[in-house]
Amino acid sequence: MNSQISQGFEIATWYDTWNPVGLNNLVNNLVPLHLASRYSLAFGQLSAIHSGGYCIEMSGKYADAIKDQLLSQAPGIELYAGIGSEGIQASVASNKSDNNLSTRNIVSWLKDNHYTGINIDAEEREAMKQVAEFVTQLGPEFRAAGLGIAVSVPWPGEGPSYLYGEGAIQAFNDNVDAVEMQDYSSINTARDAAVWLDAGLKAEILMGGVCSENSRVQTPLEQVEQWTEFAIHNGLRGMFSWRLDNDHGSDGTREDVGPNFACAKRLYDTLMKNR
Repeated sequence: MNSQISQGFEIATWYDTWNPVGLNNLVNNLVPLHLASRYSLAFGQLSAIHSGGYCIEMSGKYADAIKDQLLSQAPGIELYAGIGSEGIQASVASNKSDNNLSTRNIVSWLKDNHYTGINIDAEEREAMKQVAEFVTQLGPEFRAAGLGIAVSVPWPGEGPSYLYGEGAIQAFNDNVDAVEMQDYSSINTARDAAVWLDAGLKAEILMGGVCSENSRVQTPLEQVEQWTEFAIHNGLRGMFSWRLDNDHGSDGTREDVGPNFACAKRLYDTLMKNR
C-alpha cells in the first residue's frame, strides 16, 4: 500500500486507457498518484487464445503506455487489469472443460505484464450471474500467485443475490479481496453497505464508491466526505472512485481535459482527518 494512505483503509480508483489526454497528463506529471493506492485500468476483456482457453486482452489503445507511466511514477501501487462482461461466461465454461486452463492463462498474463490483480466490472446480467463461479475458479491460484481479485458492483442496492446469484456472498467472502459498490448508481454508501452486510458479506472486503467525473451521477463533494466517513467509522475496507483521469474535468463534454482532482483530494483529506 502507498505509504501515504492510512494503514488499514484503502483508497482505489480507475484510470481509462482509451484517451490520449489521460496519458499526456501522466507524461506531464499532472496526476497526483499519491492520492490512491490501487489503480484499475479500464477496460480489457477475456478473449480466446491460440494455445487454448481464454486470457485477458487490454484492448485500450493506450493501456501499455498508461501502465508504464503508473508503475514508473508510483512504483508502490497495486495495479489491477479491469475487465467488463465480455468473455466471462466463455471463460467459466472453458475452465470447467479444460481443468482451469483459463485461470492459469490469466495468472501468467498478469504476472508477465506486471499487474497485481484483476477487477471484474461485469454489467451485463448474464455475465453477472457467472461472476461468483468465476471468482471461485480464480481464487486458489490467485492466492498462490499473490494476486488480488476485486469485483466492482453496479446498482449495489439491488443486493448480492439479485445481481450475482444465491452463492455470491460465500464466493466473495472466500475468494475476493475487494467488493467495490458503485454507490453513485444506487443510493449511498451507508444504505448500500447495509444491504451487503446484512446478507453476510465481510466488512473488511467491502468498499464504498463515488463518481468523480462530470455526469448526472457525479457525487457532490459533501457526499464524498460523508460516505467516506461512514466507511471509515464502520470498518469497511475503503473507498474507490470512478475515475481519477476525469476527476472534475474543466470541459463538460471532452474527457480528461483539465481535471482538478477535487474528488480524489476530498477522499484523501477526509481519511487523513479521521485517522
